[in-house]
Amino acid sequence: MPHGQGHYLKLMWNGEGRRILVHDPPGAEGRSLPLVLALHGTGGTSRIMAALSGLSRLADERGFRVAYPQALGEAGTEDPALGAAWNAGPGLGCPAQVEGDDVAFLTAVVERVDRHAPVDGHRVFVAGFSNGARMAYRLALAAPWVAAIAPVAGAPVWGDPPERPVPTLAFHGTEDRHIPYGGGVGPLGRRVPALAAPEALARWADLMGCGGSPVRDTLDSHHLDLWTSEACEVGLWTVAGMGHAWPGGRAYAPGADIPAPDLSAAHLIWAFFEAHPLA
Repeated sequence: MPHGQGHYLKLMWNGEGRRILVHDPPGAEGRSLPLVLALHGTGGTSRIMAALSGLSRLADERGFRVAYPQALGEAGTEDPALGAAWNAGPGLGCPAQVEGDDVAFLTAVVERVDRHAPVDGHRVFVAGFSNGARMAYRLALAAPWVAAIAPVAGAPVWGDPPERPVPTLAFHGTEDRHIPYGGGVGPLGRRVPALAAPEALARWADLMGCGGSPVRDTLDSHHLDLWTSEACEVGLWTVAGMGHAWPGGRAYAPGADIPAPDLSAAHLIWAFFEAHPLA
């Protein structure tokens, strides 16, 4: 296959064959490597996630493995009644599979990738876009193997605190019309209201044990709010002027919002992941 496209692994799950697109960096044979689980948004596909995020090319540079699993539902449509989606919580999954346990499925994905090539169990990370970002939050609450998460253009889901705090680096565009930066229900998104992004990440930071006032760092027109403690670190990149997109990546579909060109989510995410392995 051409550079960056990867290869598929098959996983039998609940009697159905599911495919996982996996990208191995050069020279990965037999090596135990960090794994980034990259989750697409509603109606997306593993290949769309690979193309929009730029994670595979960065994996070649930095020496980690990426797995792009595929959610149940119809690929290629953003219609929340049809589109492929992760079961991140009430109203946020695949309508035809409302009882689907994607925490268990994605745990099985990590195990399947580890059978393909060794995975460093202290360095299993989750990045997600939109509905995939919400699923990253859910995994942080429910899957103890998650070392850190990076949700892009997605609102948290809520539950009891996890067994250990999960470091989090989130990104959200100020002009997002699917999951509005200022909260509420977006005109293009699911009819599930969200908190304003700064309020949501402050609440998430409190859940992770690092509440209080954040420290702000500014990069051109964008800024990072960072909540820290001895236990954990939670950050929110506010991406000025950007809609529902992955900063520094590609638009997920023709006519979709254009990613900010001057902020690379992939590079910032990997630097954050490198700094936060499981203890």
